[in-house]
Amino acid sequence: MHTTMPIVMLGFLSFIIWYTAYRLHAHFKFISFLKFLIITIIGLIGSLLLSAITLNFSNPFAGILSIMGGYIFLFSLYSFFSLLIIHIIRLIWKPSLVWSGISALAIAFIAVFIGAIIASSFIVSETEVKIPKLKKELTLMHISDVHIGHHRGKNYLAKIVEKTNKLNPDLILITGDFIDVETSLRPDALEPLSNFKAPVYFAEGNHEKHFGAERVLKLIGEHNVRILRNEVIETHGIQLIGINYINMHGSDYTGVVKEVLKELPLKSDIPSVLISHSPVGVRYFEEAGIDLMLAGHLHGGQFFPMFPLSKLTFPFVRGLYQHGNIKVFVSSGAGTSFMTRVRLGSFNEICLLKLVPAN
Repeated sequence: MHTTMPIVMLGFLSFIIWYTAYRLHAHFKFISFLKFLIITIIGLIGSLLLSAITLNFSNPFAGILSIMGGYIFLFSLYSFFSLLIIHIIRLIWKPSLVWSGISALAIAFIAVFIGAIIASSFIVSETEVKIPKLKKELTLMHISDVHIGHHRGKNYLAKIVEKTNKLNPDLILITGDFIDVETSLRPDALEPLSNFKAPVYFAEGNHEKHFGAERVLKLIGEHNVRILRNEVIETHGIQLIGINYINMHGSDYTGVVKEVLKELPLKSDIPSVLISHSPVGVRYFEEAGIDLMLAGHLHGGQFFPMFPLSKLTFPFVRGLYQHGNIKVFVSSGAGTSFMTRVRLGSFNEICLLKLVPAN
């Protein structure tokens, strides 16, 4: 399946490019199909390359190019969907070709514009979670996928810290992908981390690995953040477990999870909370007696159609789930990925979790 997926995706991308150019030419016949094909290729493929190229640059111009590339990519994708909808409508009703084509492009533009506005801020979601063996209430702030970099920087992080401090949680738990691109590794970019009032614990994500986990985690750790790497500590009446990023597509994914769990000195009479970037390995964590798993990684789908696509691979995408005896909470993330600073169908969030005794 893993070998065929890239082929399927490439085939679908090729179809999107061809169909978009074909329908644009149908609506605007005074422009050749070849020109529309070139424009569509630039819009989809060129924007992807632009975002990839700017990953390792930290200057403001690279940031602007990265953000614009993301907008262009999503506009091209949404143009495909809106042209498809207009095509279906025209099977029943025959509006003007030119005006219906303009309408399709306008719908795509408005969708990206609204998504860009939604992605510019964050909300606080509040969830109550009943935990067995818990002696007293415990308030956690779960923060995931901030993606400090081209999309958001020091000021955005400062707002997250300020809001978190006002809510006065007992613990702050960060589940990876805190940084996004090279610019987030500047000495001053993570300074607001030092202003958290509650103890902060961190589990790495895949983006930390992209830039060298040791280098990134050392920088984060310099701001009063305790890094948990396949280890367990006791604090505030719970066992807090931090797991390194696990790639579910790895050749020995199951073995890695089991090996990590085997090395953890877990106690059966104390509630356990596990922080891990990706919501995978749940069945093994349940077997180990973990009460609550906190994760992120999927951005809650971030924008249509990513939510239904994410559900094809991950059973847990956003919100609170019960899986046997373990509860799984997946954050939609406080930021957006390096590719697109857009939210449509989800929100940037930091998650206030109120843990209460189950009995």
